[in-house]
Amino acid sequence: MHIFVVDDDPLMLELLSETLREEDGFRLDMYASAEAGLAALDSKEETYDCMLLDIMLPGMDGVELCEVLRKSSRYVSTPILMITGSAEIGLMDRAFKAGATDFILKPFNQNELKARVNMAGMLNQSLAVSSHTMRELTERMKIRFEEPLDLAIPGMCNALALENELLRYRAGCFAMTMFSFEVIGLRGIYRSVRTPAFRTCLDLIGKAAVDMLKNYNARLAYIGRGRFVGVIMDRNRHERDFLSAALNRKLAKIWDVGATGVPVPPETQFSAIAAQRLWSGISAGDMLRVFVDASGSLGDLTEDDENDLFARLDKELTQVPK
Repeated sequence: MHIFVVDDDPLMLELLSETLREEDGFRLDMYASAEAGLAALDSKEETYDCMLLDIMLPGMDGVELCEVLRKSSRYVSTPILMITGSAEIGLMDRAFKAGATDFILKPFNQNELKARVNMAGMLNQSLAVSSHTMRELTERMKIRFEEPLDLAIPGMCNALALENELLRYRAGCFAMTMFSFEVIGLRGIYRSVRTPAFRTCLDLIGKAAVDMLKNYNARLAYIGRGRFVGVIMDRNRHERDFLSAALNRKLAKIWDVGATGVPVPPETQFSAIAAQRLWSGISAGDMLRVFVDASGSLGDLTEDDENDLFARLDKELTQVPK
């Protein structure tokens, strides 16, 4: 176990060396002042399993040192044990507020010291495993931009469910408007934020769309690549610009900058899937499937080709003179 020690008392440093011996698996880096310890940390990329800090130090004291260490990403969660000869409540409270993990009171029992240090090491290992597990979980949570997610929003469904609903309509023709809308710039958002934030973006867009269409007899689905499809079951003509503006206003009202990491909401643009307004259930379902399949790629590009295209586009954009 690698331990960082700061104490200005030579006798205390000698006692720690005799108690936490190298043959027992301990390796101590010891410093007589906070300033010397910080200088050593700055000069090398060492990581530590535990830190032992004396509270009463010349110059910067142990509590101040603890505060500095907690501001470093390397030591934000490393166990820090404070060594003190005082049991003053105010002092302990100040140290805990600075980020201390535990106290060791002088004079200490050697067995108790070993037990506390070993417990700190176990805590550090547990935190490391938790961090690793969280990274794995985040990786598994990743979604593809082209993935046709089921957003699980009341009033929405997936494309297959929408197609099946159309196919179940009884024989005859029905007045309906088949439409889609694209979220402009969503790919850029996908490339710049983490998966949970991107999913929040999609949820907010879906909720805004459902709310905007609540007075229409409408069905809506997300098909991936920043595109939604839907049908409005009535005889009216629906202006694309009017629908786009209405949805953009709804989205602006509910946009959550903190949850998405995106300072302004993206805009949407409606378009008609087909000019036809009278459909049978079968023909409408077929048209929906054709549109979804055609929306699944950029022409004949493979996924690797498409990723390469956007990578080159990003490079070109960064080279545009300002």
